[in-house]
Amino acid sequence: MSGQDRRILRIEEPARVPWDAIVLGWGPVLPFPLAAIWLYLDGPEVVRPAMHLWGAAIALFLSGVRRGLSFRMPGGWTWTQLAVFAWLFWAGFAALILPPGPAFALLSAVYASLAVLDPVAADRAEAPLWFRRLRPAQMSVAALGLIGLWWLS
Repeated sequence: MSGQDRRILRIEEPARVPWDAIVLGWGPVLPFPLAAIWLYLDGPEVVRPAMHLWGAAIALFLSGVRRGLSFRMPGGWTWTQLAVFAWLFWAGFAALILPPGPAFALLSAVYASLAVLDPVAADRAEAPLWFRRLRPAQMSVAALGLIGLWWLS
């Protein structure tokens, strides 16, 4: 044994959304509403399958984020964290194998759920405190873009 069986972590995080979370948070979701507008204006059909894959990939990525956050919980993971991880993972996986229309419907539910679940997770110290401010707007924009893509399918 290494002589260190326990570790105490002191985490200090801002309620203010950090600049990198703004850039790396908004960048991946803005393509959804932009793609919906582009398709509405008769943009190229390749946009639809690209957004189909992008939406599923981001959902799968977010499942990994949620699982990763659970590794550093005081006292270990919570059932809520595992349930949200499973929801994101299996919905993202299902979206990969569904046709675009149903996939967009499912993904819009995924992103809309995160607009609600992530601020709750922040309040429960299961996610960064700044999720309370970023996630409702960010995930709502993604969900609305996906609803637009679903409507156009």
